[in-house]
Amino acid sequence: MNENKKTKASKAKKMKLVNAKYNIEKKETVDLDIINYRAKIYLLAIFRVLTDECFDKILPLNNSSTLKTLSPSQEMDLNILDCLHTSEIILVNPKSNIDSFKFNNQKCTGFEASEVSWVVNISSKNKTKLTMSACYRLVYEDLIKYVPTSHQCKRQIYSFTVNLAINEVIAYLKFKSEELNYELQVGTKTTLYIEQLLGFLSVAEIYEIIDEAVDHGYLLISRTSSPSHFFGKTISNKIIELGEIANRKGSSLSKSSRKECLAQSEISKVFYELIHGGSDEGFYECPTGYWEKSLESCYSAD
Repeated sequence: MNENKKTKASKAKKMKLVNAKYNIEKKETVDLDIINYRAKIYLLAIFRVLTDECFDKILPLNNSSTLKTLSPSQEMDLNILDCLHTSEIILVNPKSNIDSFKFNNQKCTGFEASEVSWVVNISSKNKTKLTMSACYRLVYEDLIKYVPTSHQCKRQIYSFTVNLAINEVIAYLKFKSEELNYELQVGTKTTLYIEQLLGFLSVAEIYEIIDEAVDHGYLLISRTSSPSHFFGKTISNKIIELGEIANRKGSSLSKSSRKECLAQSEISKVFYELIHGGSDEGFYECPTGYWEKSLESCYSAD
């Protein structure tokens, strides 16, 4: 019984520390009109993926009830949350599970971004704090009715489409490696190679290159005494080699279909389907070519 009381007292103390550190009432709200276009895309995707029927908070990333994926990768998911949190568009919900917070020396020192829930911190022009339902309606209206045309916004949206494609490729690269029981750590070098290939290939075409590169890497490692960490180096080198050969020779690569376990993410659907009335161009079209051919004009003042 005494242990029970101690546990409850400890939890109550921790909750007090959390409420003091993440007091949402002390935060100044962010005016909806100053939130940039990309952040609104993030918000709408989050509203569609990380909410329940109560629609009063953003659920944790790691909640088991989510049937859709927010973005192609967990890293991108966390970067999206960090972008919105850093701008104070969303705030950590102090009512999150107490185990999602970190404590040290009688202080709350932080939180696990994938485990906490979040609240929106957005206001209307008259500084009235908006409910999440109101935010959803207004963000949706802004995205389907108004298109930004500033040079800064154009660069931001182009960067968004390329980053989305990079994460699609990385997700498939990790999936293929895990099939062979290799845990591949994708770093700056491989990411740069992928970005280079996306200048003239689609994600669907790079799938074929990855298949060949992973098979090559697996055979090379299995036939030699090379440590498994050489697997990643072998793959990245083979990916860029095969991509550049295809580009030089003008080879036509077949476009693979999506894997069921790597379905189109909600953020891709919001951008390509809802906003631009397409389907899965982010997967089947080269992002650079599609931007120049179809998207750039949408974000021009002319």
